[in-house]
Amino acid sequence: MILLWQEGDDYAFEYLYHKYSIQLLTIAMQKTNDREMAKELVQHAFITLFNHKDSAHEIASLMAYFYTSLKNRILDQHRHDLIHKRYEDYTAYFHGSVCDNNLHTYLETKELEQRLNEEIKKLPPQCKNVFRLRREQDMSNREIAAQLNISVNTVEQHMRKALKSLKVVFQFGQKILLILALIHW
Repeated sequence: MILLWQEGDDYAFEYLYHKYSIQLLTIAMQKTNDREMAKELVQHAFITLFNHKDSAHEIASLMAYFYTSLKNRILDQHRHDLIHKRYEDYTAYFHGSVCDNNLHTYLETKELEQRLNEEIKKLPPQCKNVFRLRREQDMSNREIAAQLNISVNTVEQHMRKALKSLKVVFQFGQKILLILALIHW
């Protein structure tokens, strides 16, 4: 039949299709459990044969040729599906965790900042003024001293007192690092 097909008999190719397609479709269905995919895989096996018409006479066993072609396409499809699934899982995890993490970090930061402001309000008046000038206006110790008409040493003492008080409230954990970042230190 292959020789007839190579000589131009299109019915010979049609005969080969009808002879092998049902058997190949059964194999593909067993391997994929998907009828449409199985049809595409069988069609691809015949397209591959059609594209190699000139060398088709060298095929020793047409069924072995089709089976190997089908098996290779199924394996390729499984690899493709696996890579696609891994990518989807990675994307879902990465985007989900980043979004969750960003939201969690944002909410935690807002909560800590609110708590920090409440604790700053509890500081003694002069200590609170020094701390706020440093935090909110990013003034140097020398500028704060000049504005409040106190010595640089006194400014430093007030800052130490404020930080010590805040460290006690926030228990020295990682949260204190976040607080220090919030106060631009």
